[in-house]
Amino acid sequence: METSGCNFTNSQKESCAVSLMRDTIEELSVRDGISYENALLCFATSKVYGALFDYDTGIWRESPDYLLNLYDYCNSQKMNNIV
Repeated sequence: METSGCNFTNSQKESCAVSLMRDTIEELSVRDGISYENALLCFATSKVYGALFDYDTGIWRESPDYLLNLYDYCNSQKMNNIV
């Protein structure tokens, strides 16, 4: 989505981020067969959560699929660092 030339307020960015997070958590819940609450806990403790609400990253503009892929990538990197 092209947003150059548009100035979004932090309130607008937060609204987009929260909506995106809710949709992503719903997808995570269905995909992994876990409750929405458990999916929320998993997501909220991930690095992606912090990046989503760091509006300079621009992640708040993305789709739930993008965010879920980013979440999966970050979790796979965490696991690879342990092994």
